[in-house]
Amino acid sequence: MPSTAVVSGVEFTRYIQSSFKVKANGVVVWIDPVRIMPAHVGDDKADLVLITHPHQDHFDMKALAACRKPDAPVFASPAAAQQLAKKGVAATVLWEGQSATAAGLQVTALPGYNGMHLRSKQFNVGFRFKLGGATVYHAGDTDAVPEMAQVGPVDVAMLPIGGVFVMDEAEAAQAVGMVRAANVIPMHYGFATGGDPARLTTAVGDKAKVVVLDAVVARGLPTPVRALVKLMGGKRKKW
Repeated sequence: MPSTAVVSGVEFTRYIQSSFKVKANGVVVWIDPVRIMPAHVGDDKADLVLITHPHQDHFDMKALAACRKPDAPVFASPAAAQQLAKKGVAATVLWEGQSATAAGLQVTALPGYNGMHLRSKQFNVGFRFKLGGATVYHAGDTDAVPEMAQVGPVDVAMLPIGGVFVMDEAEAAQAVGMVRAANVIPMHYGFATGGDPARLTTAVGDKAKVVVLDAVVARGLPTPVRALVKLMGGKRKKW
């Protein structure tokens, strides 16, 4: 599978876990950059960076420095913005329902949560924005929560499928219907957890087109660490 595809007129590249570069009309948005090196970025430095939450597989200061233009805005959940501030990076805080504009894009933060990503801690948000004429939605780490029914319709939804800490393929298929997505790109699998895009495709059926992107940074965690992660995730309480 390719790592890059043009969907609804927008170019998407998946790097690892839930890290994406989203590009159209000369505007470059990076979402949850992790393990990104300058060689990955080239000339595509971010006009805007979005960070859903501060877990290490979504929050990486070296990757942020590699992909960000000088003084490019960063929009982040309250928990992520707090951690960025400790590192000397000022971010625009977006919590559920709040919007801000940068690089000509209006970005809205949307609910995304479960027992490992607590809503009460203002930990994770999803982001919705329009780029190149398409409405794009990145869910962050979440279950298929009821508020997703207010998200759509969207042209492209990036949804986690790894189970363990987030929704699995069957739940993600439910989320596709809830957000009324025309296209869905699976994420949050293959690094620390399982997750099978083919299973998602079967579960989605004809509700949407599933666009599978291989990770540019393909190396996952060692097997013993993955086993520990699975054990930890077994304690997850859903929303």
